[in-house]
Amino acid sequence: MSSVDQIVEVLRATLSPDLGMRKQAEEFLTQHAYGKGHVVGLMQVAVAVQAELPMRQAAAIHFKNLVGKGWDPRKEGSARLHEEDKRTCKENVLEALIQSPEVVRSQLTECVKVMVASDFPEKWPELLPTLQTYLNTDDVSRITGAVQVIMLLCRKYEYKDKDERKVLGPVIAGVFPKLLNMLQSLLAMSDKRGDASLAGLVKLIVKTYWSATYLDVPNGLMPPEVFGAWITALHQIITLDIPVEGLNRPGIDKTERKNYAWWKAKKWSLHVANRMFSRYGNPKMCKPEYKVFANWFKTECAGRFLDTVLLLLATLQKNQFLPDRIVNLSLQYLTTAIAGATTYKQIKSNMDFVLFQIVFPLTCHSQEDQTLWENDPHEYIRKGYDIIEDMYSPRTAAVSFLCELCAKRSKENLPKVMGFLVQILTKCADPSVRLLPATQQPHAELGAALHLIGSLQDKLKTTEGYKEQLEPMLAQHVLLAFSNPNGHVRAKAAWCAGVFAEIEFRDKNVFQSLFAAVVNALTDPEIPVKVDAVIALGSFVEAADDISQLTPILPQLLDEFFKLMNEIESEDLVFTLETIVEKFGEEIAPYALGLTQNLCAAFWKLDANEDDKDDDDMGGALASVGCLRAIATILESVSSLPHLYPQLEVPLLPILKKMLTQDGYDVYEEILEICSYMTYFAPSVSNEMWQLWPVMVTSLQTWGVQYFENVLVPVDNYVSRGTEVFLTHSTAKTDVLQLAGLVLMDSANIPDPEALPGPKLLECVLANCKGRVDDMVPAMLAMSLDRLGKTSLSYLQDLLVQVVANCLFYDAVLTLEVLNKNGKTASVLQTWFGMLAQRTQSGKRKHHKREHDKKVCCLGLLALLSAPSQSLPAEVQQGYGQITQTLVSLLVDLKQQAVERKEMEANDEGGTGGWPSGWSDDDDDFDEELGEDGDEGDEAGLDEAQLAKLAQKAKAVNPFGGRSFGNDDDDSDDDGMLTDDENVTSPLDDVDPFILFQEMMRVVSGTDLQKFNSLNVGVDPSVAQALMAHAEVRKMEIVTEAQEKEKEKMERCLKLGAGAV
Repeated sequence: MSSVDQIVEVLRATLSPDLGMRKQAEEFLTQHAYGKGHVVGLMQVAVAVQAELPMRQAAAIHFKNLVGKGWDPRKEGSARLHEEDKRTCKENVLEALIQSPEVVRSQLTECVKVMVASDFPEKWPELLPTLQTYLNTDDVSRITGAVQVIMLLCRKYEYKDKDERKVLGPVIAGVFPKLLNMLQSLLAMSDKRGDASLAGLVKLIVKTYWSATYLDVPNGLMPPEVFGAWITALHQIITLDIPVEGLNRPGIDKTERKNYAWWKAKKWSLHVANRMFSRYGNPKMCKPEYKVFANWFKTECAGRFLDTVLLLLATLQKNQFLPDRIVNLSLQYLTTAIAGATTYKQIKSNMDFVLFQIVFPLTCHSQEDQTLWENDPHEYIRKGYDIIEDMYSPRTAAVSFLCELCAKRSKENLPKVMGFLVQILTKCADPSVRLLPATQQPHAELGAALHLIGSLQDKLKTTEGYKEQLEPMLAQHVLLAFSNPNGHVRAKAAWCAGVFAEIEFRDKNVFQSLFAAVVNALTDPEIPVKVDAVIALGSFVEAADDISQLTPILPQLLDEFFKLMNEIESEDLVFTLETIVEKFGEEIAPYALGLTQNLCAAFWKLDANEDDKDDDDMGGALASVGCLRAIATILESVSSLPHLYPQLEVPLLPILKKMLTQDGYDVYEEILEICSYMTYFAPSVSNEMWQLWPVMVTSLQTWGVQYFENVLVPVDNYVSRGTEVFLTHSTAKTDVLQLAGLVLMDSANIPDPEALPGPKLLECVLANCKGRVDDMVPAMLAMSLDRLGKTSLSYLQDLLVQVVANCLFYDAVLTLEVLNKNGKTASVLQTWFGMLAQRTQSGKRKHHKREHDKKVCCLGLLALLSAPSQSLPAEVQQGYGQITQTLVSLLVDLKQQAVERKEMEANDEGGTGGWPSGWSDDDDDFDEELGEDGDEGDEAGLDEAQLAKLAQKAKAVNPFGGRSFGNDDDDSDDDGMLTDDENVTSPLDDVDPFILFQEMMRVVSGTDLQKFNSLNVGVDPSVAQALMAHAEVRKMEIVTEAQEKEKEKMERCLKLGAGAV
């Protein structure tokens, strides 16, 4: 047990300049971490008044870390805190929380959060009574501590479902009436508004209410008199005057002002108002049990809060301080109000004020923006493209309000808004204005107009009267803005041009002029302009029919890209680069190595920077993914030039080696895609790439089994394109059996959908190593049949039976020998034929639905029928006719399915994309425009016939299995897993079951007439003859297909050189 004094001395030693003493102290803390009494000693030091504050803070941090790791560790066998110590901590932590200064209290709060999450209510039943006792005192610090913990209790259940939140019932009943009374009393103390501790308590109570009502209002808080009292108090908080300490004062930083407790209380009150309005403001959109409550909220509350947020926003016009988050939340409330007829009428009477005095000024480039632009352009760019910043930004909320208004109430507002914006564009295009000094031009308004017009793109592109004017607007105003002396206007011009790049230009010269302006902006002296230009360039490259104008400047263009990537971490930059590579295709080949080297360097830089960033900063991570995605696009673009791949392998191999381990968890799919290209399109699988095999296997076995499906592609390439190495590799064959066994032999921990890659891997080996892996067949059959007896997933059953079919095709005699030895032959065939016999109500097969599935089954059955009769049990020989009937039926279905596929492919070439006729994105029965008296959700009142019609229309398209004809209620629910794996090649592709059937029947008829007669028992001669005739057709088609492939290869060689394939 560690004494308090001893712990203080050890903590002091951890801060010693003497490295040896520091190391010794840290080792002591690690060694005694889970010793009985140590964690209690740390808590005692944290609250010891006589101890120095740095020591108390250090003790609190160590205490928090120990509680976080050892209170209730998830991993089996992890170190745990002693139960007696945990009891002592729970008995004393509330008092410690109350008595400690803020730097210690913040750490102890995190500890209480862990304790509550783990122990409340079952293991900490005394917590609630203790908190109730604290609430009944007059001690503000004790009450504040209690409310803090009650908030943690409620927060634990924020995201839980209704049944799990029932635990909160006693908390709601026991403390919330007291919290409400307390809140009302605090708000009545107008003379004490300057007391920071009381303001902080108000904020805590509101946050507690927010957590308790996060998903819905609990029954105990829903009665109108109770809910009304809470809502009244929250409304009062939003409307009350802020003490002078929180307003505009010289020398007080904006950040310090926004953290003032009363502003925080207003913010959380607005959070609640927004949540309630979005959830209950439209009764038509509510669940039936909430409709009465929602009607009451709509009538009594929604309008009052709307008036309040309008008053709040009005203070902006008077240049009074209003924190950004409160502006954002207020505008969110206004945006929600657009959809309701009553609330929209309230806004409508103030619409010009809202649009032109509040919303538009918020979208203008401010002095604060300009200062950031000049002093820290990188931060300006980050804020402009940061999704998290957008969530809290007043500007984003203002733009969202305008877009929602013009989408849902466009008839009244779109003309007004566009008229206002066009006036600004016209004024700024006036030569007399353009000749003014840069700072005297109305550049802020011009930038905002471009921003808003671009933000309204979806509406403008589809609305008659506006979409026709987009091209003239781009030619007359946006093009002109590229030469504006103010950098932010040039940036907005590039961005605005980019969002409209895809429209249909009547005059192609306008498109080319805008394209050229965007390209020129890449060399702008201002970095933010370059970034917006790069992103716009991606849109223009995507939309351009002819990008030949880029070809001469492509090297310089790529140089600019990588200069920018060295300065800015942005996935948007990489996305544009990816678009260019994809558009240029094979023409990118001369630059492929340089591009890959630069992208690898950029990736390593981003990877090194990730360790220094907050968990919330996703910019670098997204850019890393973008680099890898761009590399994959390069590899795909030069896939017909295999001689380039060994060169590209050199910079890629170090990244692959590191990122195929757990270090690459966040980019694993992208890394596997690169591995797939490198092992498929290279002339061969190099020895260096084979070094990655054990890394992939280890990752799957230790932490990455969820990526098995992704790993299958490169593994297939290793086996199919490196067969000789695979067969002589010291562990590869064993690795395959272990990986398949990992998912097939552990049905308790590996659910059926995650077991699907196992049989696919076994098929890959059997197909590519025919006659060379006899030693693997018994294990393959054993694990497949074991899982077959345990799974109920139809698709997994199919794949497991297909392992048997593949084994038969691999070597029927060997397979039958293994099955006979284990007494499995009859049961396996019975299961297989039972599956093949099952049909849906529409006559389709319930099992083996894909062409590939049917083909594998046909090959297995053909091998079975071709096997020596003596290797088959007598009962199987007696069923020759039944087997042939099943085979013939499968071949007929396979032939028909191939015809349907070819028809669908022909339709795809016609531009329908495989969608059934009559189905269109534009075929929409509903209009977004609500009208003055319309509420969102009015269309919900469809009658049953309309709903049935829409459901049938939706069901007409099955994205996984093609078009569905009829109502197959008894179809399997795992159809979504079915694909025909078009991108995976196999030696089975070169085997035609129709030709094999023809050959088998001819051979048997000439060598064993008795067997031939047995095979034909019950078989329709006309059907069999038709299949024999189809085999001749297939022979001709195979020759034609081979000639076409050879012709294509020659054409590519002529175009790209002898190395092309």
